[in-house]
Amino acid sequence: MGKTAIITGGTSGIGLVGATQVAKAGFDLVLLCRNVEKGEHCKAQIQAQAPDVAIDVVECELDRLASVAQVGRDLAQRYASIELLINNAGTAEMAYSKTEDGVERTFAVNHLAHFVLTHHLLPALKKAGATSGARIVHTASEAHYMADPSFVDDVNWERRKYFVFKAYCDSKLANVLFSNDLAARLEGTGIVSNCFHPGRVATNIWPDQKWYEKLLFGLLKKIYLISPEKGARPMVHLALDPEMANRSGIFFFEMKEKDVKSFARDDQLQAKLWQLSEQLTQSFL
Repeated sequence: MGKTAIITGGTSGIGLVGATQVAKAGFDLVLLCRNVEKGEHCKAQIQAQAPDVAIDVVECELDRLASVAQVGRDLAQRYASIELLINNAGTAEMAYSKTEDGVERTFAVNHLAHFVLTHHLLPALKKAGATSGARIVHTASEAHYMADPSFVDDVNWERRKYFVFKAYCDSKLANVLFSNDLAARLEGTGIVSNCFHPGRVATNIWPDQKWYEKLLFGLLKKIYLISPEKGARPMVHLALDPEMANRSGIFFFEMKEKDVKSFARDDQLQAKLWQLSEQLTQSFL
């Protein structure tokens, strides 16, 4: 049987580049996306380069935990063994808003959705881990260095004034904490969990920009930001390189291994985030 890879955010930016490379490596691919029409277009684009693999496009609304949980359950039934999970999708909400689940949207999409998805896919990942090995790759960011570790006490910004950059930083710290916590919890299962900073990539992660913000970002793309092709390199390395098959709890800054912020390895903070995540998602686990 072939290997199966599941990716969120695989229809644009580094996710599309990474998904294409994973398919070219021979993995059957599941693209989780909000826009199925766009997903089908990307499927055709990927299959043009990897014609022999199966690609499924599955609708998944990451800002609705009910959608994520249902997709996770369906995939766990459909695929007995999953060799690769790439938790890549992300957002940075310019204005404060909550999801229908009552959680600030940036944190909900960037962390909680992947917490729920990973939970439901763990049995299939463990089955692969016991034989050929399995990997979980998380798209994090250098932004975690600038996060406030006390964010776990106020993820809904009830005691702080909302600021998109801080919300994004905090969500990226959550990604690193989750990756490191999984690495410890899954030790001995054959599953490795690693995360990376792709570089400052020209992507569309910042929705709802005003016209002058779009103009400024367009200029930055040309003079300062790297291409998705370059940004996807650490994702592909962690997903496919044989040297990473047995290494876990690693953070790559672009293509170099780097230490995370000290509080990102704090066992108590990891446990606190895990407990909070379970509390916020208990109806969907």
